[in-house]
Parts: sequence; structure tokens; C-alpha cells
Amino acid sequence: MLLVYSGRHKAASSWSRAILREAAALLGLNMVTVIAPEQWAPYGSLAELVRQERVDLLSLTNIEQRHYETLPPRRTVNVIRDPRDIVVSGYFSHRNTHGVHALGVTWHELIDHRKRLLELDVPDGLLEEIDFSGYFLDHMSTWDYHQPEVLELQMENQISDQVAVWTQIFEHYGLLVPPRAVGEWVRKAAVRWRLGVLRAEPGGARLRRALPAFSLDRLPRSYVPLAVGHYTFTRLSDSDRRPGEVDEMNHYRNGVPGDWRNHFTERHRRAFRARYGDLAERLGYAAE
Repeated sequence: MLLVYSGRHKAASSWSRAILREAAALLGLNMVTVIAPEQWAPYGSLAELVRQERVDLLSLTNIEQRHYETLPPRRTVNVIRDPRDIVVSGYFSHRNTHGVHALGVTWHELIDHRKRLLELDVPDGLLEEIDFSGYFLDHMSTWDYHQPEVLELQMENQISDQVAVWTQIFEHYGLLVPPRAVGEWVRKAAVRWRLGVLRAEPGGARLRRALPAFSLDRLPRSYVPLAVGHYTFTRLSDSDRRPGEVDEMNHYRNGVPGDWRNHFTERHRRAFRARYGDLAERLGYAAE
């Protein structure tokens, strides 16, 4: 069965892909990341891309419901974020750091948008960003949040209780061995050996020669804390900062939720509500 991770722009998708990419490598799964329809255009449809490329784990960003529904039987995780935080995070990222080219796709709209943001001060730039964010937020608004195969999560919970939520994600995918399963220690040893190779840690090559190959069909439960302990905000931001310590020129700028309160004035609140109505409340976030 196809495994799908549906992330949203500026909802820790880069962090999530790093963990999923490593888990896929450990299990020998073919993971493919799709961020725009241009990537499946040569195949005719997203479903055909999955079929031809024999995808096991599909990472999606900003997928529309109508395209998602074309996929074969699947188990899905969909992660959302407070849309007001998406606006603020998007503003600083789009103005300063976000790449224009990725996975063979050129984001032409971002080129002009960045030029405009650099001409404006922060308050006016945020107003521009509120409208520009429609591409991400409208897809969140029209998503069906009651699909039986989908585990719905908020990014805020994902980063506040990382081991518990990532355990929930991997269990939903059926990729973790049951608690107290026979053979847990063998899988644990195999995973630690392979991580030494994947992460190029000292001794990784030696361990690779010392231990026999072991086919993993599922991960030991001990893998989850190993993953979140490695892929930290500090490591991914390539700095010594902790979440909440801001660097506006880093793709990992802040790392904590609720930053919109530091930047939204009453004018921004009105503009957001005029464009998106009660979207934040419908997604389970406080009105304020």
C-alpha cells in the first residue's frame, strides 16, 4: 500500500522529509517528493507518476484534494499549521531565503514576489504575503479532514511532543514493530549499524564490515528518539541556536509556533479575515 506524507508549505516539511528520507533508506523504500504539478505533468497524472516510478513513500507539499484523490489505496499523514504562522514564516522565507529552484521546478511567482517584498517595509510586506499565501492556504481550506485513511496532525503538536507524534506517524504507516516484539534488539542493532553508515559517523564503515546484512521490514521503536534526537532545529539550521532564537536569514528562522502574534497588527488581522474568513478557527486554532 502506498504511504503518503501530505505536508503544507512552512509547516516543518523540510524537517519531516529528512526523517522520512532516512527511514525510507533504512527500510529500502522508494521515496519520491513532489512539490508541484509540473513534476507529474510528463506522466499525465500524479497517480501515473506513482505507478511508473514504483513509489512506496510519497512526500507531497500543498497537494489539492482533487489530485490526492487520484492516488491508489494509501495510508496518509496530513500535517497542517496555524495559517497565520504560515503567513509570517512565509513572509521572511520568501523575502530572504527560500529557493527559487527545487526538484526541477522553477517558482516563477516567487521571483516577482520577492522583488516586491524587498521594496516594502515589514507591515506592508505582510499584507502582500497574506494575499500571496492563498496558494497554500486555499488548499488547506478545501482539504477533506474526515478521510478514514488519513491521520490528521497539527505541526504545533508534532514539534512539541516529537517522539510521541512521530511514533504515531510510523505506527499509522505500519512501519514500527509492536511493543515488546521478539527481535526488537536485532532490529535495533541493525538500525544503529545502518545509521552509522547513512550519517557517516566515525566507525560506520567498520560496523558495516563487522555485521551481516539484515533485511528490515519494520523499524524498532527505539528508532524514533534516535531520529528526532538527530534531526534537531540546531542541526538543521546549521547553527548553535535553539528554537525561538531568531535568524531572519536562515531557512530555519524561528522554530516555535505563535510567532504571528508578534507581527500581526489589527490591520493584518482584518486583512487575513477578509481573505480567508474563519479558516484558523475551522482548523482548530484560537481566534484572537
